[in-house]
Amino acid sequence: MLALAGCAAQPVPGDSVVPGTIGVMVTHAPAGVLVTESRSVGLRAGDVVLRYNGEAISGPRQFYRLVIDSRPGSVARLHVLRDGGQRVVDVPVEQLDTAPRT
Repeated sequence: MLALAGCAAQPVPGDSVVPGTIGVMVTHAPAGVLVTESRSVGLRAGDVVLRYNGEAISGPRQFYRLVIDSRPGSVARLHVLRDGGQRVVDVPVEQLDTAPRT
């Protein structure tokens, strides 16, 4: 918990960190990340993601950080290379399932 001027900060109702996901697996590519698996509407294996919500992609770690930091229920705008051409794909961000597996 943070303390400001001797007062403990109180949590804001509804203010929690919920990680996002767009349902893809990626690997490094020369100009972004290569989608290796996808269950996401709009993306498919073989796409190269160049930008995520306007930010240039430098590698998988940065890409996954951008995705996880996205708010579930929002839409991510991705610039991708597919079949030799560039296109813009809007992908829904879902809540990452962090429940333990049994």
